[in-house]
Amino acid sequence: MVQAIHAVLVWTGERARWVLLAGCFLAFLLPFLSSAMRPMLPALIALVLGLSVARLDLAAFWRGIFSARRIALLIGTTVLLMPVTALLLYWTIPLLGLPDGFTKSALLFALAPPISSAAGLCFILGYDPRRALELTLVATLLTPLIGPAMLVFLMPGVPGLEVFPLMAKLSLMIALGLAIGLSIRAAIGGDRIAGLKTEFDGLSAIGMVLFVIPLFEGVGPEILARPMLAFGVAVFVLVLNFGSNYCVKTIAHITSSPEVAGALGLMWGNRTVALYLAALPFDPLFSLFVALYQFPMYATPLVFRRISST
Repeated sequence: MVQAIHAVLVWTGERARWVLLAGCFLAFLLPFLSSAMRPMLPALIALVLGLSVARLDLAAFWRGIFSARRIALLIGTTVLLMPVTALLLYWTIPLLGLPDGFTKSALLFALAPPISSAAGLCFILGYDPRRALELTLVATLLTPLIGPAMLVFLMPGVPGLEVFPLMAKLSLMIALGLAIGLSIRAAIGGDRIAGLKTEFDGLSAIGMVLFVIPLFEGVGPEILARPMLAFGVAVFVLVLNFGSNYCVKTIAHITSSPEVAGALGLMWGNRTVALYLAALPFDPLFSLFVALYQFPMYATPLVFRRISST
């Protein structure tokens, strides 16, 4: 049994790029499973975060971060990543003549931290995983403060948007993810985890596939009922994800190495938007946005190839 599980993890890890994308199509084709797993979404978000944290040397991270310059750089980058990007989208999206729901979805995208598996994707793509680790952790820890405050400031009339309950829900999911990751690392050991890279690639891919399944609850009927809206949302998420990734990567490449620029682009385009899906009242358009957003996000390792091949 142990050998069979190991073989599955290795096989999955070696094909993580394709497994991630296949997971989106699997979720779309299994609506009954999406409905059954929807209550598990907050726990699955924490699990994916935990699997990523388990692979990271947090002790080295804390040792490296404690300098005024480093802290200022990370906080400054987080401000650009979240509030500044949110303001830019808030001002520009309405100029395109899109429905109000698109602006709300774009703001929730901008105010979400990078996906918890950003460092893992950087490993796959040959980008800078340390930069991804640092910015993802800082942005994730600041999300319960930045996200609700900016949302209330920019969208005060959104139903069900209450600052402190939203802060509590976001904080709980993030704290649970950190606890899972630290527990796994303590139980297995950092050196052993580092030696099981392919296996953990496979485990992370499986975790991300499980996480994406409940995001597709009710999406199929919504697409059939409003196909033109669904097409518009699909184009919108492609532009947000790939456009953010490419633009930030190109700009950052002026002053940074390809590895750092690639990591920044990846984090700008790939966000844990599902945090807000799990924390806010149900919104059909935003639910459709989050589900379709998974396709470009999970296709990122295929579209943005390794540094050595670019």
